[in-house]
Amino acid sequence: MRRACRVYLFVVPLALVAPAVHAQTPPARPAPPAQADPVVGNWRGTLKSTQGVDSPIIITIAKKGDVYAATTNGLNATSEIPLKKLTVDGAKVILEASAESRLGDVALTCELTAEGNALRGAGVLAVGAQHFDVTLALQRRPRAEVIQPHVEQRAEYFVGRWTFEYLGAEYPPLSTGTRNGTATFTSDGGHFVTGRIDNDAGGRTYQDTVKIGLDPDTNMLVFVERRSDGFELASLGNWRSPIAITFLTSPVRADGKSYQLRRVISVTSNTAFEVTEEISLDGGAFKRLGKARYTRIQ
Repeated sequence: MRRACRVYLFVVPLALVAPAVHAQTPPARPAPPAQADPVVGNWRGTLKSTQGVDSPIIITIAKKGDVYAATTNGLNATSEIPLKKLTVDGAKVILEASAESRLGDVALTCELTAEGNALRGAGVLAVGAQHFDVTLALQRRPRAEVIQPHVEQRAEYFVGRWTFEYLGAEYPPLSTGTRNGTATFTSDGGHFVTGRIDNDAGGRTYQDTVKIGLDPDTNMLVFVERRSDGFELASLGNWRSPIAITFLTSPVRADGKSYQLRRVISVTSNTAFEVTEEISLDGGAFKRLGKARYTRIQ
């Protein structure tokens, strides 16, 4: 028998702060908020399981140019992470969010439709090996002021010295497992930076090097890692959303198998970012590998 599961999922609002009105401006009739896009806004409501358990949920969707973006606080998450998947087609939204918990990985996939100020739909909530059918009912609410990381998309964002902690599985050749250390990035001029990663994995120390380049016209990013064991990983990334960089590594072969990483770099501020990694073996489904938190110290 399936057991009811209560989940709290929070999404960081992404909107612009309304300009202040001069004190001497004559009062005018307030205009209704412009909602040219049917899905953009701050949506609040409930997620209901088939067992009748309601959980509050907040979803905020923003649009910059032609790109939609959203972030979420999943179950037991300590900071904002972007949605794993967000697809918008007119008034229809398909989204996927994931987080970690003591019960295992938590994932929500759903398809929603906006009708005026209502956003409704259905989906599946997975907690470890258990799956629950859920329905969502949300209302668009006005938001006068919201929090959004103000980070300029440029390679020089990484320049400086960072400390990091990585918690994850050991999966040679792509990961040595849980470790910590420092990352130091210097500018090469133009739109490139070079980094040195000093790792400490349970007392075993080693060093990796990284090269990052960014095309400012397209916000496409190239990320090349040279590992201490001789492996080289090349990635093409997308930094069109100011809050996240998503990319895949090129497949590497070892012991007759093919390995590939999928990463999301969540840019939380000018002094912190997080890296979530998933791994695919021989072209199979991606599974969670680990997560790192970086904090600027210089």
